[in-house]
Amino acid sequence: MKPYEQATNRLSTHHQLDQIRMSPGERQMARAYLRQGELFADTLMRIGAELRQVFGFVGRGIGAIAGRAKVTGVRPEAN
Repeated sequence: MKPYEQATNRLSTHHQLDQIRMSPGERQMARAYLRQGELFADTLMRIGAELRQVFGFVGRGIGAIAGRAKVTGVRPEAN
């Protein structure tokens, strides 16, 4: 037995706007805001992926330099 699922859950957000009572101007503005939001979210996802690559590169570089240096840590003197 399948759980109850509303029919609107299967529709995209743009199509769900057709289910809401609003004027054509409000509907057009809502769609424009949704498009802007989707573009903004896509931009953030791409920036996040680029930053992960940059930080990974920097981390690997630091690891390589630290591996070559083989500097021992500072140890406290025995009393």
